[in-house]
Amino acid sequence: MRSATLPLLLAALLLALGPRLARQGFRRLVQRQGGGEAEASLSCRAAELGPEASKAELEAAGRPLPHYMVEAEDGDEAKALARWVDTLRWRCDVGDEAILAKPHPNFDLITPHYPQFLHLPDRQGRLTYWELVGRLDQRAMVKKGLTPEDLFEHYIWSTFFTWDVAARDDVQQVTVIADFEDFQLSVLTPTVLKVFVRVAKVLRTHFPAREHGIFIINAPPWIERAYRVVRPLISQAQRDKVRVIQGREASLEALHSLIDPANLPASYGGSGPELGRSPLELLKKELATAGA
Repeated sequence: MRSATLPLLLAALLLALGPRLARQGFRRLVQRQGGGEAEASLSCRAAELGPEASKAELEAAGRPLPHYMVEAEDGDEAKALARWVDTLRWRCDVGDEAILAKPHPNFDLITPHYPQFLHLPDRQGRLTYWELVGRLDQRAMVKKGLTPEDLFEHYIWSTFFTWDVAARDDVQQVTVIADFEDFQLSVLTPTVLKVFVRVAKVLRTHFPAREHGIFIINAPPWIERAYRVVRPLISQAQRDKVRVIQGREASLEALHSLIDPANLPASYGGSGPELGRSPLELLKKELATAGA
């Protein structure tokens, strides 16, 4: 259970306490993106080299073995290379470059009801990634005609923006902040959990070891209890990344220790732009509107 972002970690905790939900493939996403543009992408050209491709061949194809894959495999370069080749095939199948090249019309429909933001750096210069979990509202998305597949595709689009646009350097990590203020268990409908499980699988498989730390702020008391149940099932490296903070005052104190107030939104006691107004978020909105 590696490298799930915070709501997905929460989903994994709850799933560990209940029935396992079915996982679906990417067929519809592939059909929506179409194969024409993806066939000429760097990922497709590299994937065509086959499972025995060498580091040198992949580098020459423009898809060198990333540092994070080696880290995820505890330094075993052979395993990392095999995993990267699998990821290149997946990237080719879903059309990684085509996804960002096209407009993403559901961006403005989903964001108010599933707020995710790339924001200004922490004190060590790492980008911060925020999810306002308490504002997740799947029922509002249904009223707008959005489907679980739309939410899944939105998460994939946002993931590609994060790692292919905002943080292209393969050693760069992000600090994840999940705000559970006003969170109610009722928002975790079976539909939402199924989407989270699907995305968690993608992140664990294809984007491992990319978060530096995971901070759960304004956490309800039961989150920590649930986390203790599954803690033994998580690697020590992953455990060391997670910090659960309860209460508004303690959460603000932790945020100010982690992030310079000039980079914190005013709603969190800082003097920086509000979430959604960082330069990266403005670029994200521009790409969603017009494509690359």
